Amino acid sequence: MVHKQETVSSRYFDYLYRLGSTVNGVIGLVCCALLGALDVLTPPEYMFSFLYLLPISFTTWFAGKRAGLLASVTCTVILARYNFHANIVAAVWNNLSTLGIFCVVAVMVCKIQQLLDNERVLSRTDPLTGAMNLRAFTELVEYEILRLRRDYRPFSIAYFDIDNFKKVNDRYGHRRGDELLKAVVNCLREKIRRTDIIARLGGDEFTIFFPSTDHEAVKTVTLDLVQELDRLVKANRWPTTISMGVVTCSDGACELDDLISTADKLMYDVKHAGKNGIQYAVYPRV
Repeated sequence: MVHKQETVSSRYFDYLYRLGSTVNGVIGLVCCALLGALDVLTPPEYMFSFLYLLPISFTTWFAGKRAGLLASVTCTVILARYNFHANIVAAVWNNLSTLGIFCVVAVMVCKIQQLLDNERVLSRTDPLTGAMNLRAFTELVEYEILRLRRDYRPFSIAYFDIDNFKKVNDRYGHRRGDELLKAVVNCLREKIRRTDIIARLGGDEFTIFFPSTDHEAVKTVTLDLVQELDRLVKANRWPTTISMGVVTCSDGACELDDLISTADKLMYDVKHAGKNGIQYAVYPRV
């Protein structure tokens, strides 16, 4: 039941995000006006001040801080009639106080949204390299596999490790090792397609998902990637090479965990054979 409620709320939020900031801003301002009209029609004994925070918060969350501040001004103008006094100084003070409270709420809502967005990004990416982490990689790739399986389209997964990475840390320090990891990810991002997905699995181990890529195509791509990485490490005089295992699912009907496990095994076979190489496999085997 809880999961169903979360799904409904997620779809509702996604729908509002798809509307765009302009439409949501207009909706928020209309809500402010409607609430103001209801406030006018209601006897003065009933206070609506707190309720104005709802459209202000909505507008800020879905349309941005500027729209939220505009909604704050709009609500303050609507409430100005309550803060009108013969003493002009008191009237100005009360209206500015109301505006200040609304603006503070808008800024706080905007800040909370930014913090949540940052937390969401950090929970799905490797903080050092910016590549996806295993959790995000698994969620996205499993969805892509279902899509490819429906059309019987192939895909490939590469699993690779930076040989002698510990030597870089021992000889040059961990800061230099971190630079190597970031340089590897940046190099790969420049060479792979936008539809390919790279993730850091931990330490110096990475994986790449190649959708709609058969054995011959992934062989060409991975050989080029390893050559590019070889040029990178030589240019920086890092004493490292790349060991890689690559598995291709020819019909899309393969499980992600099985393929990663096989690619991992192929990678270690390369290491045991002397490192600095690539081994390939195709599923289902014929």
